Amino acid sequence: MEEGGPDRLDQALGLAIRLRRHARGLSQSALGDAIGVSFQQIQKYERGTNRVSFSTMVRICEALDCHVSDLVGEVEQLSPGKAEESAEMLTQPEAAPLLEALAQIKSAGVRRAVLELARSLARES
Repeated sequence: MEEGGPDRLDQALGLAIRLRRHARGLSQSALGDAIGVSFQQIQKYERGTNRVSFSTMVRICEALDCHVSDLVGEVEQLSPGKAEESAEMLTQPEAAPLLEALAQIKSAGVRRAVLELARSLARES
């Protein structure tokens, strides 16, 4: 754990919450209302600034219609430094609308094609 900063696991959990929240189309305010905290508190959870207690994690999962094990599994997949890098990418103005549009595509093949197109465009720039 780094001195003076959030623990990387708390950041990874916050990122997993943020991704789930975006996928469900919920604002920080809506999630906060659902679990009984302010949107500022949701921001702190998502940044890893404040730790999420187990009872709060259960309430968050209920609001996001997922299991605690889903979030924990996502945290386990993140390597050191990946949480910060992913969080930075998600702050781009186009990130959330792109994820929302991608999630609405029903065909897995079409989603993969969109991903490959994006990767190809990224390599060219």
